[in-house]
Amino acid sequence: MKVSIKSPKRIGLNLRHPGFVLVGMMRSGSNFLERQLNRLDDVRCHGELFNPAFVGLSHEVDKTFVGYSRESTKERDADEMGFLRKLDEACDRALFGSRLFLDHSPTMTSHLLYDPAVKKIVLSRNLLEAFVSLTTAQETGVWLTTEAAKQPSPKVKVNVNKLITFALRQSLYYNDILTILHRTGQPFVQMDYTEIKQLDRLNAVAELIGSAHRFKDVQEPIQKQSPEPLEQRIDDFPKLME
Repeated sequence: MKVSIKSPKRIGLNLRHPGFVLVGMMRSGSNFLERQLNRLDDVRCHGELFNPAFVGLSHEVDKTFVGYSRESTKERDADEMGFLRKLDEACDRALFGSRLFLDHSPTMTSHLLYDPAVKKIVLSRNLLEAFVSLTTAQETGVWLTTEAAKQPSPKVKVNVNKLITFALRQSLYYNDILTILHRTGQPFVQMDYTEIKQLDRLNAVAELIGSAHRFKDVQEPIQKQSPEPLEQRIDDFPKLME
């Protein structure tokens, strides 16, 4: 099967710190997983470093870090490899990671995915759940919260055409990711959104990326914004199911 993410001409980033990426999508729980991993004393996980709209530095580093801030997209894009190397060199812990989504830099996506030295965690979620969560965040302007919900989430109307487009694009992206990892024989951990609070799954990730530490508990710095079941969050749910 053909994949749209092509192999780079030269494979191997040669990072100073052993690297890893959380391959996911919006509303897949990647923020939560990133913050869990940063609880390990030898792990520094950044966010969406190559999001075209912003530079996703870890919330634990200074707002301006090695000359880059969240708004430094032009500076990053002018030398993506140099940007990655500066962050790697400045890494304050033994292991260096970030998050990688669809629509992030094609060049760096290729380099990160095909480098066997960069360990991969593939994080996914039920696509309808993810789409509804994304729609809710877009409509409310709340993307992340550290407080438990105090009132029911507003119902959202699902645009079927947008849902189909979202589902197809994400499905093709994940197909590419898994095909590349299988073809190149790279070990990886595949995790579902429903598993991100399970100790055994978190420790499988810690083992894969080479951490000397293991989780003894799960802390919840980020709360689920919409804890209700789907049928209570979607306007005219029966019609959508039809």
